[in-house]
Amino acid sequence: MLWLPGPLLLGWLLFTPRPQWRGCILAACAGTVLSLLLVPMSAVPRLLASLGEFAMVAVVAWLLLRWRGERAGLEDYRDLTLFMLLACVLLPLCSAWWYALASGGRPALLSPQVMRAVALSSSVSYLLVVPLLVNVARIVEVPERRHGWHWRTVAMAVLLFSLLVMLWTVKWQDGVVTPLLTLAPIPLLVWTLIVFGIAGASICMLLVALLGMQLGVVGIGPFGFWDVPRNLLTGQVWTLCTGFALLFLGALSDQKLSNRIKLNRAYQRLGEVTGRMLVVQEEERTRIARDLHDDVNQSLAAISIRLSTLRNQIPAAERPSVVELQDQLLAVSNDIRSISHELHPSILRFTGLASALDAFCIKRNARGRLRLRCSIEAPPRLTDDQELSLFRIVQEALNNVDKHARASVADVLVCVRGQHLVLRVDDDGIGIPAGRIAPAPGLGLISMEERARLLGGTLLVGASPLGGTRIEVRFPLPDAARRAPPQ
Repeated sequence: MLWLPGPLLLGWLLFTPRPQWRGCILAACAGTVLSLLLVPMSAVPRLLASLGEFAMVAVVAWLLLRWRGERAGLEDYRDLTLFMLLACVLLPLCSAWWYALASGGRPALLSPQVMRAVALSSSVSYLLVVPLLVNVARIVEVPERRHGWHWRTVAMAVLLFSLLVMLWTVKWQDGVVTPLLTLAPIPLLVWTLIVFGIAGASICMLLVALLGMQLGVVGIGPFGFWDVPRNLLTGQVWTLCTGFALLFLGALSDQKLSNRIKLNRAYQRLGEVTGRMLVVQEEERTRIARDLHDDVNQSLAAISIRLSTLRNQIPAAERPSVVELQDQLLAVSNDIRSISHELHPSILRFTGLASALDAFCIKRNARGRLRLRCSIEAPPRLTDDQELSLFRIVQEALNNVDKHARASVADVLVCVRGQHLVLRVDDDGIGIPAGRIAPAPGLGLISMEERARLLGGTLLVGASPLGGTRIEVRFPLPDAARRAPPQ
């Protein structure tokens, strides 16, 4: 029913680096020599036939890889077409011809019936074994392809295959039902393709083909109507037709899965780059804040001291101008100090998130028309990076409210709900008009979304009970934060 050495070698060569081909071919030859020791009478002809087939397999593998280039194996329709022409048609015909020549060219072995049987067996073997090896190797190398491989789905596949075995082994009295049983594996094959991918479908196809041909040999099942050679021939033809259709259908599913994996990896790389940019941004903010506080403010303080000295040396009539200049200089110094604290909230590192948010809200209330109400309900102990991300999200959200929402009141809430920490910013502004198409997100919203992603959570934007917009960040707390006492 199946001839394994050639298909096993071809499947192995297709996912093995070319410098290792020599070892693979030598191992296949050694295995063939050891297996032929069991049949010493025909060892030499079989060895010659195997060596010739291995040489043809190496040529076919080289042609397939040369055509494939950098693409994944047996994924593209052109690759599948070339594989079927070379490995499932041309290679079996050449192997059958070479097998007859290596056996001495006897007329019995060169008869059309024998050549057809050998070629069909070889073609079915290459069709079933090579895609199975290639696709199983791919799911081993790429963990994202194992999404459907769970014990529940595997148990379901075993149950469905057991039902197929029961259907095929029952001797139906009605002569119409038995031929229709050839359609029974189709739902199982499609289901395995959807759940497990092309690798699972290849395994299922191999098991179904072996079951059908073996039952045909003993005279039962959908291929058990005639004598053994004709039953086996019917099973092989059915396997070829079904296998070709399954491979082309699997190529479509596999291309979609490959595109999804590439897209997810691109998103991951983009997220990593964005995360590094946020880290660099924080480092640059810290540097600028330190320069403003230590250099610029110190220079302003030195200028103020010199103005004080100058004020005592000038006439009394000109002193008010110097005092006014000192007041302006002090206001500039206070503004620079405020900007420095917003760029890098040092209070966050020393006193924690609750105190930093309270101080931030007090400062914003003192200088703007937007009234902020902060409510921090016993926040757990978080890492410095988590607290900084939450603080930046509040900063960016309130900046958006101040610029775009036309709001008079905004509420900031930090609380724990179950095993998640929740941050909400509500305002009573104009909100998001109903039916309006959302524009492309700005840099502020993108920054908040990325910070929420780095926290391991999500950011949601919706309607607020105050009438404006609600921005909510929710992320799971680590075990250490759940067990730690609140700050």
